[in-house]
Amino acid sequence: MDKRVLLGSFAAVIVMLMFDLCILLSGKALDLPKSTPLGVIAFGSLVVTFAAMALGAVLAGRRFRWIALAIAALLTAVVMAMLVDTAQRHMDSFAGAFWQVLRYNGMSLLLTLAMAWAGALIGERLAAKRPVKLPG
Repeated sequence: MDKRVLLGSFAAVIVMLMFDLCILLSGKALDLPKSTPLGVIAFGSLVVTFAAMALGAVLAGRRFRWIALAIAALLTAVVMAMLVDTAQRHMDSFAGAFWQVLRYNGMSLLLTLAMAWAGALIGERLAAKRPVKLPG
């Protein structure tokens, strides 16, 4: 793996985790959750996902879109696993808890992946126009 891709990946993950840390420490809904008929959608998190993947793609250059999707999917899978674990404690079966969490968060999952793809696409285009010179 290229050092630029690794640096871009680290930058994207750090931006997303720092945002989540700010939410945790502030105790406020900085991710701007909005309840919709399709479940809760955290608009602040979508904006941060877009920005983090754009930054990662600017640093990484080409071919970051699939990595951005993998990062977003991995972080979302971790959150979904924690939600399923919490829901399972109040339900009879794992499958019931899984489908309930997926039904409530499915649209948010799809939008997160779409924002990761779009952010990486924009970042790649910005990097193509004006490449970032990394020291070393």
